[in-house]
Amino acid sequence: MIKFAVHHVFDCLDYNEHHYFQTRAFAEMKFQQLVDKIRNRADVFDIYTETKTEFYVQLCDGLEKVYIEQIKQL
Repeated sequence: MIKFAVHHVFDCLDYNEHHYFQTRAFAEMKFQQLVDKIRNRADVFDIYTETKTEFYVQLCDGLEKVYIEQIKQL
């Protein structure tokens, strides 16, 4: 059963990525991997939000946001 999602969204909506995990630990690892990938780029102009579950930045070619969402179980 899927319980967590890691979303990597762009201001150009066609490029959005969504990853789904059964545990928070795996979601946090993917989140950190994506954040590190963005940080290693040389074109980060501004960081708007930086928390344990959300990373939102301005790059030279647009905006990117990575965040973890807990999916409610029915």
